[in-house]
Amino acid sequence: MRSRPGRATLAGLLVGLVLLVTGCTSTVAGTPDGVDIGPLTTEAGTAQALLDFTEVGAVHYTGSLVAADGAAFTVDVHALATGAVFGRISVNGMSAAVTVIDDVLYLKGDGRFWNGMAARFGVAGGNGEAFADRWVKLPTSLIGVEFGEVFAPDVISRTAGPVVESDARSELSANPRESVAGTEVYVVQVDGGKIYLAAEAPHGPLRFELDRIGSADTTAVTDVVLDVADASPSAPTIYRDLAKRARTELTTAVDALVGIEQGEHRFEACGAPSCTLRVDIRNTGKSAVRVHLKADWTGDSAPLGSCEAKVGPVAPGAASTIGCKITTQAWVDFYQRANSVPGTHPYGAQWSALVLAEPPKATELTAAARAEPATADPARTEGSHAVYQIVHAGTVWKYGVVSQQFWRDHTDGQLPGCLTQTESACSASLVTAADGSASAHALLTQLVADYRDENGECPAGQWVACVPA
Repeated sequence: MRSRPGRATLAGLLVGLVLLVTGCTSTVAGTPDGVDIGPLTTEAGTAQALLDFTEVGAVHYTGSLVAADGAAFTVDVHALATGAVFGRISVNGMSAAVTVIDDVLYLKGDGRFWNGMAARFGVAGGNGEAFADRWVKLPTSLIGVEFGEVFAPDVISRTAGPVVESDARSELSANPRESVAGTEVYVVQVDGGKIYLAAEAPHGPLRFELDRIGSADTTAVTDVVLDVADASPSAPTIYRDLAKRARTELTTAVDALVGIEQGEHRFEACGAPSCTLRVDIRNTGKSAVRVHLKADWTGDSAPLGSCEAKVGPVAPGAASTIGCKITTQAWVDFYQRANSVPGTHPYGAQWSALVLAEPPKATELTAAARAEPATADPARTEGSHAVYQIVHAGTVWKYGVVSQQFWRDHTDGQLPGCLTQTESACSASLVTAADGSASAHALLTQLVADYRDENGECPAGQWVACVPA
């Protein structure tokens, strides 16, 4: 019942105890004390929003940041609960695709991007065309951003930190209001910067403005402005796409820090059907390497197509030869024209022989791509992740995912927030324990979708996987 506008009292938690004994009556009399439910505070609302953010199966980030060396980055990336990251970035205005799997960074940009990267690190006369349009394995310390750390939701939540002490006990609704992507938000000051929370319950985070993220000086980023959106329902598709990329595109990724000695080259067996470019190489390193050759051909100053080949492993100090053959229709047409039209018809190839990086193992990624939603079974308590529910008055307030060993503490801290929003007592229970994050999040997404189909809306406290109907 309501005791006054804006506040409520939960009564009836205590009852008088009456004992009837033959010949006498003993009564414990008294008036039940109510539980005063105040409005949602900035501290409580922000803590719940940050906790919800750590539970995402996938999150979409767009925004900007500054690397440790002062380079300006813009980002449009997705990050998964397993730590994988993919999308696009720009560095000082130069764009590239990015993929992070098992903490290994791969970049794919054009010649301008790689020439710019060389100039950024003081390398004069670099030939960016050698890396152009190829996946390149690069140390995160060299580019100055530890993607797996910077875009990990739990790291961002910890970095944001608590609400500044002066605002902690104020009502969340008393904070300044702005708009992010057309959505009204509360602007909340936290120790690490600012958080923009949706004005509408359950007050999910829409933007982080943080002073610094990162634990190492070489990869810590500053002036971070990131708009965020939960992408958990898309996680299964993202896992499958990344697993496919790991099996195909990244098997020919080259290693930016390992080189070979390239010697003479020559053209062999050039005729109507094909022509072969052959290049002599020597491994000057201390470990065996695989080498990839890519050649772009021209004839009469017009493109004829390209060819690729791999060789290896080439032992340390050993010499080898690698060749690739062009068989395109453009080559066939050029060769016929050269033999039927009088005059000179020059042809050639621009090529590069580069050391291949070790292909990604991507064991966890592959397992996640194959994961099916866990089966709801409260009796199952063994697994890496817990899927839980918080319920009030027989109605689900929220579904969540957390490490199995912490699920009880994780939910206990949310019960007061549930009480504040629903004005009824809340309790938490286990839906099941799952083997792996992907399986757990797939079940959570399924549970939320089923609830929405039945009730026309998501559970009142649900932010993760709450896709508008």
